Amino acid sequence: METTIRHYAQLSIARGCGFGALAIATLMVGSASDLSLFFRSGGFSTLLMSFILLIMAARADHVPVKKTEVWIMLPKESRPPVEVAARLIARARKDYLLRFAYVAAIVASVELGLDLALTVGRLA
Repeated sequence: METTIRHYAQLSIARGCGFGALAIATLMVGSASDLSLFFRSGGFSTLLMSFILLIMAARADHVPVKKTEVWIMLPKESRPPVEVAARLIARARKDYLLRFAYVAAIVASVELGLDLALTVGRLA
């Protein structure tokens, strides 16, 4: 049961991050005429996404289990009791939110590092 919940939690968080990444990519394409602005807008947007994921992870224990996407995705016949599910789903969501926040922070640092390199190269 725990592996199924973790699978659905990963799927749920990854899907949400995918839509966020699509929005960030759209913003970056809009600023593609200036390469420095391209990386800066992507870096700050991805950093914002990382902060949002961190806030969501901090609040994962306080979200009612029946309002989570993971609960909705679980087949009705295989759902554990609400008390057990609340603990398992909160922990799985928190783990994956932190994992995706970490990845987003790495991507943001790479994008902002490229922006810094382009800006310094332009000044030299």
